[in-house]
Amino acid sequence: MDLNVQKWITNIDNIKLPQWDELPNMGLYSEQVLTYVNEHLGSIFLDTDHEDYEITSSMINNYVKHKIMLPPLKKKYYNAHIAFILTITVLKQVGNLTDVHKGITNLRNKLGKVDAYNTFIEFLESSLKAAANELRGTPDITFYTKPVSLELLPLKTATIAYTTIMLSRYLFSKSKNE
Repeated sequence: MDLNVQKWITNIDNIKLPQWDELPNMGLYSEQVLTYVNEHLGSIFLDTDHEDYEITSSMINNYVKHKIMLPPLKKKYYNAHIAFILTITVLKQVGNLTDVHKGITNLRNKLGKVDAYNTFIEFLESSLKAAANELRGTPDITFYTKPVSLELLPLKTATIAYTTIMLSRYLFSKSKNE
């Protein structure tokens, strides 16, 4: 098995993405947010050149400018901002920003921002772990077959799509290099 894949599986085995109550709420400046988000999400991208996936200050400014997320308060970002940035960073790999924003807004309206974000993290971790098991040759389809409500189905399928797209891109890139 490829060394990068083995390292990624280890990362996923040990993954613990922050739940809502673990997000910083003391107000972080842009550079601190970038460090926080990129450190937490860096291990979920299998591609060794994941600079393409890292969030930048211009991306955050763009989200604010296009009203995808609320602006910072006195140049500081709080837990709701950080949750939004973490979620957007993953889901924009699956769909365009307009659709991602609509989906996040819809889910937040139905579940509230805390439950919506925590559900996203739960689904993302479960999807990543299912993919790691597949790579190990010990597939576990429990996550895929566990029914969810219709309101949660878009989020579940988006996290599965993210994991599948990310894994496919990596595997395709490796197969053409061999």
